[in-house]
Amino acid sequence: MRKKPSLVCLVAAVALPCGAATVAHAQAPYQPAPAASAPAAAAAAPATAADPSGPAPAPPQPGSAPGYYPPPGYVAPAPYPAPPGYYPPPGYYPPPGYYPPPGYYPVQPAGPPLGYHEHDGLYMRLITGITVLNASWKEGENDNSVTGAGMALGMALGGSITPHLVLYGEFVASVAFEPSQKGNGNSQTLSGYNVTLFGIGPGVAYYFLPGNLYLSGSLLFSQLSESDNSSSNNSSNNSVDLTNMGIGASFMVGKEWWMSTDWGLGVAGMLHLASMKMKDWDARATAEAISILFSATYN
Repeated sequence: MRKKPSLVCLVAAVALPCGAATVAHAQAPYQPAPAASAPAAAAAAPATAADPSGPAPAPPQPGSAPGYYPPPGYVAPAPYPAPPGYYPPPGYYPPPGYYPPPGYYPVQPAGPPLGYHEHDGLYMRLITGITVLNASWKEGENDNSVTGAGMALGMALGGSITPHLVLYGEFVASVAFEPSQKGNGNSQTLSGYNVTLFGIGPGVAYYFLPGNLYLSGSLLFSQLSESDNSSSNNSSNNSVDLTNMGIGASFMVGKEWWMSTDWGLGVAGMLHLASMKMKDWDARATAEAISILFSATYN
């Protein structure tokens, strides 16, 4: 009598082939799937082809690719906020002017120093030259005069007010050596005697620049004196005042040339006039001295 297979045997019979196949599949090397054949690829294409006899398709519109749309639920991100405390830059301003670094001084153009060939500050003028002196007075009914040539000298000391104007005090003297004297119709030479006209007082000079020509004038307290040079005793007792102190004036015109920054040499002409009262009698004496001078001026 044939026995029917049991349920356990049936399950075992089914499971064994399946397990063997699974093990064999796991041990087999990987092989890519074969590419689809051309007929199959053609079959995957749209089934309907464009009709050649139909109208041409419209060209794509500019912008995004045809048919492109953002995915559903897409929201554009918010713009990136500026960082805290950030402000846009202010408008552009040109850079400030250039300033030299500290301690830098532009090089000055080369030139004469301050005060070069200018009339400023202290003023001192020394003069000397030749002179002709004439003095006359009246003694009773007789006219007397003294005339002679000699030497003139003087000095002016003051200061410049402007480059053109100078104020100073001046001393001048004109000495006639052994002059001739006329009186009572007679003429004689005063041998061993000198007659001097001197004056002292304030003065002013005006310079015409740049030629350095000048005019000057002084108000002088003047006096006429006589000195004896024949005596070996050179004391002041040898000098005798012929007049009292009187009023006088000097006028000068000159030209100077600069020799250095402050010193100038020049030539000048001077006229000294004076009126004085005679010392021993009631009469007035007048005197004139004309001089040609050389000058040395510091200014």
